[in-house]
Amino acid sequence: MLKKILTPLFLVLCLSIGSSYAQNEIIDLEGYFQGKYLTDRIYGLSWQPGTDNYAYIDDDFNIKLVNAKTGKETLYLSSDKLAEENIKKVRSFQWVDANTLYFPRNQRLVTVYKNGLSAYTFSDVDMEEVIDQSVKHKLFIIKNDQGVFVESVKNNYQPILLCPDTGKDITFGESVHRSEWGINEGQYISPNGNYIAFYRMDESMVEDYPLVNTGTPIATVEYMKYPMAGRNSHKVTLGIYDVPKSSAQGKSVYHYIQTDPADGEFLTNVTFSPDERYIFITHLNRAQNHSKLIQYDLQSGRKLKVLIEETDSRYVEPLQRIIFLKNDRFLYFSDRDGWRHLYLYDMNGNLIKKVTEGRYDIVDFYGLDAKEENLYFTAPLEKPVNQYVCKVNLKSGVLTRLGTADGVHYPIFSDSKNYFIDYFTNVTTPRVISLVSNQGKTMKVLKTSKNPYADCAMGETKIFPIINKHGDSLWCRLITPPNMDKSKKYPVFLYVYGGPHSQLVTNSFTSGGVFLEYMAQKGYIVFTLDNRGTSCRGAEFEKCIHRQLGKLEMEDQMCGVEYLKSLPYVDANRIGLDGWSFGGFMTLSLITEHPETFKAASCGGPVVNWAWYEVMYGERYMDTPEENPEGYAAANIISKIKNVQCPLLVMHGCQDHTVVWQHTLELMRQAVTDGIEVEYFPYTIYDHNVIGPERVHLWHKIERFHNQNLKGE
Repeated sequence: MLKKILTPLFLVLCLSIGSSYAQNEIIDLEGYFQGKYLTDRIYGLSWQPGTDNYAYIDDDFNIKLVNAKTGKETLYLSSDKLAEENIKKVRSFQWVDANTLYFPRNQRLVTVYKNGLSAYTFSDVDMEEVIDQSVKHKLFIIKNDQGVFVESVKNNYQPILLCPDTGKDITFGESVHRSEWGINEGQYISPNGNYIAFYRMDESMVEDYPLVNTGTPIATVEYMKYPMAGRNSHKVTLGIYDVPKSSAQGKSVYHYIQTDPADGEFLTNVTFSPDERYIFITHLNRAQNHSKLIQYDLQSGRKLKVLIEETDSRYVEPLQRIIFLKNDRFLYFSDRDGWRHLYLYDMNGNLIKKVTEGRYDIVDFYGLDAKEENLYFTAPLEKPVNQYVCKVNLKSGVLTRLGTADGVHYPIFSDSKNYFIDYFTNVTTPRVISLVSNQGKTMKVLKTSKNPYADCAMGETKIFPIINKHGDSLWCRLITPPNMDKSKKYPVFLYVYGGPHSQLVTNSFTSGGVFLEYMAQKGYIVFTLDNRGTSCRGAEFEKCIHRQLGKLEMEDQMCGVEYLKSLPYVDANRIGLDGWSFGGFMTLSLITEHPETFKAASCGGPVVNWAWYEVMYGERYMDTPEENPEGYAAANIISKIKNVQCPLLVMHGCQDHTVVWQHTLELMRQAVTDGIEVEYFPYTIYDHNVIGPERVHLWHKIERFHNQNLKGE
């Protein structure tokens, strides 16, 4: 029955790339990290602020401007002029304003005049790690061994400690809450550069967790704070650094916002009002099912009012800051109707209207035009594997798709929103860079990238949906070996992740990554499926895994396995699995719950007991171990390792700050107790994954393991 349902969908809906390449080279994995397969690019491609001119750096390192409307090209800064300021062979820069550029590599600020230019070097900034900057306001936030400092033109770039409220287990100006809820920084510069909001994190109540460094003559122990599920979490407050007062007094002048943990202990989406009078914080409670957007007075730190409250029986996940418009209005992201959309509010928290509508999630937001008539964003619309550039009229709600080409679009808009530069890719297209109007008309193709793998024998890639027993479409990617003989049967290399905030199957060129393409070259059917719990499919599709991690995800992955078994060229007796992190958890879950299905499995950095994972992520999806003992027990791999029947390779970074080493060490202990043979490899100096050129070692280890157990090599 399953085969009858899937085959028509496969034929009608699949997107494919043919193996039409004439060459026969195998992908050079070492060469990949040496830049051998880079996609063609245009250096310095960006919009001149306040204009419809785009800039680029030509082959002679000149910076040129092109008017988007007329196509007229002019020389803006010659390489000779830049060389006079000791700026040579430039490949990148940042616009400060229409006449000023910042060159990060040189720490030089260049202002262009009609009759020449002037350059300024920021003193000592290049001696430290710059963790944030507002070049427009000549303000830098610097981190070194002594702490986080502010260097500003207002105090002649003399460093001032961001906050002297230091102490054991206290950090400030750094990312907090394990970088969840869109938190990637620890400080926020106000619109006019007069204030810096910064996080202060007290971890004294969080238990120490040891990381062992064996690189010293006698192994040493370094401790980190790791708040495990159900245990003590850290305490976070928000401070306000006053830039003018601090500069005038030569010391840190700051105060704290008077947040109340009863409003929610997690502080996210920090946003200044455009006039710098207020600051807005989205609070989230420990259970993560109740959020509050709260307005505070910036100067006094007093709480003024709760503007928006949201609750959910599973979890609320505020990921984006509010967006201010004219006339005291703002845009707010919410998935309250089942999809991530934009809502328009006034400053009293009254809902004016829902702005976007449809069965799609907004992926990225790019702002509004000058008249605030249209807003621009990317969204998948009909098929989650695509990502289109869209605009919606704020008044009428009418949606316009700016371009019809199926694939993934990454736009860069001019300030006016009259034009955007579109970086486009799909399964058959490495990259096309185009100039597009806000009506969706392609004005000019700026660059069409050659296929970087043109000399390699590449397989055929298909992207298509299958249907699970609940009627959900599950998007899959299948890569077949080059010149595959369909009369033969091939082993399967099934790569899995399957966790929240992931989407492995997209309509983009080599979306599976270079290693999966390589494994197809080596004679494997390579398969990946995005199960329930992954993103860009609406709230229900993603949140249904709540309190039961692994259960529905496995059900969907096994639906993919059944599809594979229906293919005449798949050897159902030679299916291998591979995954890392959540994918490692999925790999171990599948081979312990369905041991008869898989011939070999490899995984790295896997969660084996969610009670040993951290508060913010773990409790969002599982609640605490005390609240959900059944869910934790069902997802615990340690108690199920005895079920393993296939050869298993487990890898782990010994310095892992994300999934601590304890997970696989305890798994190995239980494997010995249960008499299960496991091939185990610790990557001693690595964190949660092996990155950089050394990753080739990991890839070859996985390849050799599967060759041995699936192909007998």
